[in-house]
Amino acid sequence: MQNSFLYGENIMDKPIVAMEITVKLLDYKPSSWRKLIVPITLRYDQLHVLIQLAFGWKNSHLYSFMPKHTDIEYLDYVDELEDYYNTRPLAANEYYPYQDLVNDSVTYTYDFGADWRHQITLKRTLTFDELQNQPLPSCTLGSGGTRDEFGEDPEQITIPYNHKNINQMFELWARAGEQMIIADDIGLQDHFKE
Repeated sequence: MQNSFLYGENIMDKPIVAMEITVKLLDYKPSSWRKLIVPITLRYDQLHVLIQLAFGWKNSHLYSFMPKHTDIEYLDYVDELEDYYNTRPLAANEYYPYQDLVNDSVTYTYDFGADWRHQITLKRTLTFDELQNQPLPSCTLGSGGTRDEFGEDPEQITIPYNHKNINQMFELWARAGEQMIIADDIGLQDHFKE
């Protein structure tokens, strides 16, 4: 029975391979959220890129992930910002959100000036059989657009929710692997504008 549990789940019969999460932009009207299916082996820095693609942003600002009820904060640039935070900063490219999400929600903050906060919650885990040919990652549902991070009118919604475009970008990201950590460097955002 040794090693019969992985991340708290019994793997003897059906190993957990993916998780369905909801990412909701907080303090934003009208409500804007995305439901994503991602592998449990996804790192925080990779989740950052998927959130950027799902909301139509350009990866132009710093970000952090903070699990609820902890003093840990996962950052892109730990060395440069370590003294700035009142938390214990860890490198986003070295840690995985799955176990944190099993315990509680995680807050993702993008653009420390605008302070766009998102609540990430784990809805369910999926086995390989339950995926039923579902591509990883994928956006299965969502609602609400967002504003352009460089837009002059902060109330104007300029990036509509587009399920098809999000999944096209996710497919390219999955094929490119690590080279997609900075998605906008190869013009992905402009490629899918309507």
